[in-house]
Amino acid sequence: MGRHILNIRLFGAIELRVGSKRLGARDFGGVKPKQVLEILLLARGRPVSKHRLADMLWGEALPQNPSGSLETYVSVLRRRLAPEGRRGHELVVTETDAYRFAVEQVDLDLDRFDGLLAKAAESDVRSARRCLEAALALARGELIEDEPYAEWVLDLRDVYRDRVLQAMLGAAETALADDDDPAGLAHAQAVISKDRFNERAYRTAMVAYYALGRQHEALATFERCRSVLADELEVEPMPETQALHSAIRRQVDPRELRPVPLQKRAAPKAPGRAPKASELIGRSAELAEIEEAIRRALAGTPSLVLIEGEVGVGKSRLLAEAERRFPSVLVGRSRCLELERDLSYVPLAMALRDAFGGAPDDLDELPALRNILPELQLANPAFEPRVSGLESVVELIRRHAPLVLVIDDMHWADRATVAAIGYLKRRCQGVPFAFVGTARSNELSPELSLRRLEPTLRIQLEPLQPAELEPLGIPDLYEKTGGYPSFVVAALSLGSTKGLPSDLAETIIARCRSEGPFAYRILAAASVLGAPFAPEVLAAMLDDDPGRVTEELERLWDRRLVQMDGPGFMFRYELVREVLCRSMSPTRRRLVRRRALEALEAQSADPSEVEDDKFAVVNAPVRDRRQRVGDNRHPRPKGELGVGA
Repeated sequence: MGRHILNIRLFGAIELRVGSKRLGARDFGGVKPKQVLEILLLARGRPVSKHRLADMLWGEALPQNPSGSLETYVSVLRRRLAPEGRRGHELVVTETDAYRFAVEQVDLDLDRFDGLLAKAAESDVRSARRCLEAALALARGELIEDEPYAEWVLDLRDVYRDRVLQAMLGAAETALADDDDPAGLAHAQAVISKDRFNERAYRTAMVAYYALGRQHEALATFERCRSVLADELEVEPMPETQALHSAIRRQVDPRELRPVPLQKRAAPKAPGRAPKASELIGRSAELAEIEEAIRRALAGTPSLVLIEGEVGVGKSRLLAEAERRFPSVLVGRSRCLELERDLSYVPLAMALRDAFGGAPDDLDELPALRNILPELQLANPAFEPRVSGLESVVELIRRHAPLVLVIDDMHWADRATVAAIGYLKRRCQGVPFAFVGTARSNELSPELSLRRLEPTLRIQLEPLQPAELEPLGIPDLYEKTGGYPSFVVAALSLGSTKGLPSDLAETIIARCRSEGPFAYRILAAASVLGAPFAPEVLAAMLDDDPGRVTEELERLWDRRLVQMDGPGFMFRYELVREVLCRSMSPTRRRLVRRRALEALEAQSADPSEVEDDKFAVVNAPVRDRRQRVGDNRHPRPKGELGVGA
């Protein structure tokens, strides 16, 4: 096919073009050669072992000579790609017991698509819109549509389906920001047609309709969203969606409702160099410790690193940065899930699969690996489990080292996995191998087997300190975020702490809801009070027992959502209080503030109920208290819903 640039399309049915020539799905010498080509292209230049290829092509129904059949298919494929010369061998490269496709020699639509998305994330609004729309022009159909049921493409198809939806949403929002409301509406409607539960798309469509002067259709879109969520998921729209609906009904200026893409948000103005969004903030000492521990391990000294900390303190981000320091080392990563904590070896098996791109090719010599990788037992039902499974993993590590296994959320690890990690640490003496895990410190009980691992390095991550945040140049950043990296990153993305991305706000609310309905009612009620707040006031607002409310606040203190301030309490992070307060609808917030004012006045009317004058809100003059909790002092109508009802 000559030395012209070879263009390959994987969106839709596979297609190759070079000059005026075209190869379609039926032009590769049969179904199997075509599938070999598609599998190699999806590997994006990485070698695919013959064993893995055979497993993808035939599963358990292997032919008599799978290796010979593969060689035949590759030979046919090379001739179809380049009937003359050596070009076919240059494109489909033979490796040691494997094949790879030289994607660096072709123009692949997936590479262009990903590149355009990356460029959009770094561009101004107008340029980002052009990039996103160019990316969407490439995504003409599902990934490899000619193989609708092939298991080897299903996961990646889901990945690109999600990326296309995100590109559509980005195109919709940048179109609205660029004052092109019809285009923004068209993109939003396209997302809804593919994902009818996508509230972000409904909100974008509502804003577009409203900006076009079609208020009735904007409100009808909200009702459609609410109906879909209620009928099929039994949930209400998010507070952000309800707030937009309320704003449209109040006929707020459409310009105030347009989504603000990340590309248009102001960057923080800091003295000196402003950090990039992907840059690790602080943690230099911890990172140096982890890096040194891994280097010692790769030199042959056993190393087991455990990083502990609360949710959102930056364990996974720190781990990812440490991984980047070792680009030439084989790394396998997995995560423990609470639902799988009774299943033996699942996190270890997932990490091994991740490291080797599937099942390793050492099964014939290490059959006991089937004890660790259970899907391999299904391929050989006559296999009898043996105690040598862990020794097989040790041998596997020896053969493929240097190797680092990384497992997140080990507070949910099963006992077998924890025991296996301890065993590998002892048995891999002199092997360039390291294990690194993360765990939530507040989920680790003393009797948990993870406590008995005796890591060579244990790092307890705490929130960032004010000095580490000063170079970012955002006033009150520590006071707002408590130094929690996930909150800090959100603030950086906006250039201030006066607003939050919706996904982080939803995460904060979900974190509070996870403590249970009673705890959430307490936190929501407390969000309208000044600091510190008294349990008696909250109990009066909730019509509940003060002792019961105090006990729950003490439990929330232990969960690090609130902290004690004398005999009162306050939110540990101001950001959590703000999100909870803003998540309420205006009507609900008014009712809660009314209850708060009534409770505060009742407390002031009976001084014996006030323990001491540290309750600044309770003992403040009435006019001062009104400023803190709201202006409406009218009595609550009989039967009106209280907080959290």
